[in-house]
Amino acid sequence: MRFDSLFYTLPLPLIYTLSVAVVLCALVVGIYLGQWRLSNTSFSEDSSLGSAVAATLGLVAFVLAFTFNMTADRFNERKALLLQEVNIIQAAYLNASFLQPEARNKARGLIAEYAALRDIDPTIAVTPEDVARSEKIHRALWDLIEGHIARDYNADYLRQFSEQVNGMVDLHRARVVVGLQYRIPGPLWLSLYFMTILAMLAIGYQLGVSRGGSAQVVVALALTFSTVILLVADLDRANEGALLVDQSPMTDLNLKLRKLQELAR
Repeated sequence: MRFDSLFYTLPLPLIYTLSVAVVLCALVVGIYLGQWRLSNTSFSEDSSLGSAVAATLGLVAFVLAFTFNMTADRFNERKALLLQEVNIIQAAYLNASFLQPEARNKARGLIAEYAALRDIDPTIAVTPEDVARSEKIHRALWDLIEGHIARDYNADYLRQFSEQVNGMVDLHRARVVVGLQYRIPGPLWLSLYFMTILAMLAIGYQLGVSRGGSAQVVVALALTFSTVILLVADLDRANEGALLVDQSPMTDLNLKLRKLQELAR
């Protein structure tokens, strides 16, 4: 199993706990090495140590910022795709009026069902059955369009509806890929943890040789770095954590279309 696949099977609380443990262990080992080095009678203070630690922390901060920006951009993209899909579904429902009466009613029923299907609880993982049902509705809508083409229906009228259906298909694929498939690559996670461990070892070593290393400082460093890593991991997951895309626009559209369908009966 690839590291990134294994990483995404771990719940966020466990990731945070493991991150705290890794950082604490690295700091403690660094402090121990520093104190051991200090106890050596031949020890002489190295003036470049502070600069080396600062450079290491700067590199870790750069990688953290790069990773955070990557996940934040994808989080914003998920929000934008949701709003685009809400707009395209509503437009498709309205533009179904360009179809013949029987097909119009069937199309609006399918689109209302589609909106209900897309109105999901973000904390519940999307199943392959949900994706398959969405694609089945796409095919049913295209069947209606093809039926109109076979009857030489007005092309300008038909285009008003077909463009919206095509947009629904495109946005469905985009949301599946961005929300469920695009993730932080495993090598980037490995690099981030590796550099964090090295940085914590360096900080611990500096604390050890300077006779510092109080428990409060060590715990504060561990919690700070682990919280940033948790935030990045939270943003990277579409169906878990505290930072989830607000689904209220789709919920409002679902309720609206449901009421319109009830009035049309």
